[in-house]
Amino acid sequence: LDIKESMDSLRTEVANLGNRVSEAEERVSKLEDGQTNLADITGNLNGRVAQLEARVQYMENYSRRNNLRIKGIQENTEREGNVTDCVRDVLRCLFPNEEEVNDIVIERAHRVPTMRQRDRQDRQGPRHILVRFLRYGDREKVRIRARELREFHWKGMKVDFFPDFTKEVQDKRSKFTEIRHLCMKKGLRYTLQYPAVFWVTLDGTRQRFEDPAAAKRSIISYQQPDAGE
Repeated sequence: LDIKESMDSLRTEVANLGNRVSEAEERVSKLEDGQTNLADITGNLNGRVAQLEARVQYMENYSRRNNLRIKGIQENTEREGNVTDCVRDVLRCLFPNEEEVNDIVIERAHRVPTMRQRDRQDRQGPRHILVRFLRYGDREKVRIRARELREFHWKGMKVDFFPDFTKEVQDKRSKFTEIRHLCMKKGLRYTLQYPAVFWVTLDGTRQRFEDPAAAKRSIISYQQPDAGE
């Protein structure tokens, strides 16, 4: 009788243990399902955040489309602090026809503010001048003219003109700086499309690059045909 009771008790305990294992497996299954759902939700949220960030970047850069940065003009060059007049003097030297300059309308111009130390100019050069034109066409006229000249000097200073992009876009585009210099050395035609897509013409065919390393490999390996070919 004692053996029978012990066996019955053992069976009961085994059954209870089986029930506990089943409950534990069910809980683990629910936790795994919940974790999978949470991962899906997180992935969707991350994708949504990336889309919103891209939209914000586009809108901010679009709001700057009439802006142009001028680099290389020494501090205090502008008379009585009038940066707009200084920019007009630069444009008069940039364009041979004064009528072209008179048609350009400048909304405002100022030095880019900075929180750096006073000796910044000695270490990093003068602050850029930020110019906002009334019309996008005016900005493009200035930018294209400067690009045609390749190198422009004003009062002994080398002056460069750049579109005004956000820091994120500037960082992406700066990765193609070395590739642009390679193209100029080889006389290759290239363009840098917004936000940072590099186009270069090789053997009469335009090639597209988003990876600076891939663009560099292609340009370095490119052999220009002989003039007689």
